[in-house]
Amino acid sequence: MNVGGTDFTLEFWLRFEAGANNSNPCTEGEDSWISGNIIFDRDIFGAPEYGDFGVSLAGGRIAFGVHNGTTGWTICSASVLAPNTWYHVAVVRRLNGDMRIFINGNLERSFTGPAGNVAYRPDRVPTYPNDPFLVIGAEKHDYNPTMYPSFSGWVDEVRISNTARYITSFSPPTTPFTPDSATVALYHLDEGSGTVVVDSSGAPGGPSNGQRMVGGPNGGPVYDGSIKRF
Repeated sequence: MNVGGTDFTLEFWLRFEAGANNSNPCTEGEDSWISGNIIFDRDIFGAPEYGDFGVSLAGGRIAFGVHNGTTGWTICSASVLAPNTWYHVAVVRRLNGDMRIFINGNLERSFTGPAGNVAYRPDRVPTYPNDPFLVIGAEKHDYNPTMYPSFSGWVDEVRISNTARYITSFSPPTTPFTPDSATVALYHLDEGSGTVVVDSSGAPGGPSNGQRMVGGPNGGPVYDGSIKRF
């Protein structure tokens, strides 16, 4: 799964407990998203060449950052998310630099950020073995968790698309996602056990299955069937 060479949309459902994510307030600027509690990390250690991007929860607000290899920028949602509540979150980025954050279908922030290709260059020699991957719930290089803290909470129904699905406010989905021609990865996160995270998109060249990296002081991440969005 490698997006950024075209418009793309990353969307998911999110929930967290009170006091679980205590990063600093969200501030807009170059790469400031990385200081929030990291939800999605497609960062590259060092110079990103084509570019990279990421999403975090910073001071209770969604932070979305993009870097094109030369310039980066982070935008913040207007709303502060409340604990113990499910939210549909969508971030959209277009090749012309347009960046958007939607919370429960409402357009929260739009900005013209760095333009151009931000996909991972397949022939790149990575600085770290996990550079090419999109990581959920942590800084992907395990680099200084105090400065770059992990997200603590629930993530469900992750869909990644190679188009800008949303430009204006919309009604959020009420059922699990189903794949279409623009879906490049779809993770229902319903496996319940095991370490393979199944991609249900049916996209050409797939599936882009993920791996659940188990460990750490809490033995996580874990599947929690008692708290699911659908």
